[in-house]
Amino acid sequence: MVRQDKVRQDKIDRVEEVKTIFESGRGLIFTDHSGIKAEDSVKIRNRLADIDAYIKIIKNTLALIAAQKVLEEMDLSGVFKGPTSIIVSGENMVSTAKLVKNFTREFESFRVKAGIFENMLFSAADIERLAILPGKEVLIATLAGMLQLPISRLVNTLSGVTRNLVVVLEAVRQKKESIN
Repeated sequence: MVRQDKVRQDKIDRVEEVKTIFESGRGLIFTDHSGIKAEDSVKIRNRLADIDAYIKIIKNTLALIAAQKVLEEMDLSGVFKGPTSIIVSGENMVSTAKLVKNFTREFESFRVKAGIFENMLFSAADIERLAILPGKEVLIATLAGMLQLPISRLVNTLSGVTRNLVVVLEAVRQKKESIN
């Protein structure tokens, strides 16, 4: 009886752990890791750590219980079939998606099942499309350039008017000097 209580408490703790991951609000990518060798698994973990992300291998039944408690409006029963791991994104979901896309190319048996980002369920194809977006820094730089462009055009237009006025006044001054 004591053994069974310990096993039950262990499962409750694991459900709470997965529940915490779902509640964190970070981007999640569900993957099938079947067939991944141990040394490849270590490579995956290390490369994820470089971008402040990590992978968690979970039991489907426990993950489904946690998902039903936290993500009530989403049906994840199709995701939690077969070997499932969760890649928990760092601050930059696009970087994580890019790295996962690289994993699918590098390791034949590694595949994306689905993902959750901003409380929305994404298909594997959606995660693939997310991976082709430019990085956060590039998007910010592009936005800054787009915001700066109208301002610089206005400044150029206004300075052009001033410049033209100075040229006309200089021409008038030279004409008056040549008359006198």
